[in-house]
Amino acid sequence: MRREKLPDWLTAARGLIAAAILGMIPLGPEALSQVIALLLLGWTTDMLDGRLARRYEKPPSWIGEHEFQFDMVMVLASTVYLVAVGLVPAWVGIPYLALGFVVALWAHQSKEFLQFKALTMGIAFPWVFVPFIVAYFYARPAAYAGLIWMICALLIDWRRFTGVVGDFLHGSGLARR
Repeated sequence: MRREKLPDWLTAARGLIAAAILGMIPLGPEALSQVIALLLLGWTTDMLDGRLARRYEKPPSWIGEHEFQFDMVMVLASTVYLVAVGLVPAWVGIPYLALGFVVALWAHQSKEFLQFKALTMGIAFPWVFVPFIVAYFYARPAAYAGLIWMICALLIDWRRFTGVVGDFLHGSGLARR
């Protein structure tokens, strides 16, 4: 494997991780720790893919251009898992997902990617953290692992975090460029 392909493989891995998370549904709520581990693996690949692409001076491929969508598919998979196994009530999760999907599709029609990304990030934001909050009540060691991972990620890559937040603020119109 050529090293220039590694960023794409890391991005695409989040699609496979999403499929693995959905594959945990038949195992029920008892698989929550494994779902958390998969999410942490996925978010780690998210931290690495962009860094490696820049290091290798790799022009974006189709996968690289759709990196955000791979992230959102992983978030969606974890949300579906939580609702399907009953850790989040269906009356909360299903309407939220349905409305979020419709709004994201509507925003995507605008052809302004930064606005679409900001709106989708705003919709998905709670669901990035919900698995870890749920784990606090049902799989506490996994929740602590997530907390430690988040602190380490912020310490290692604070500049990227502020860039993502900046994209959100600019895309949503909450900040002017």
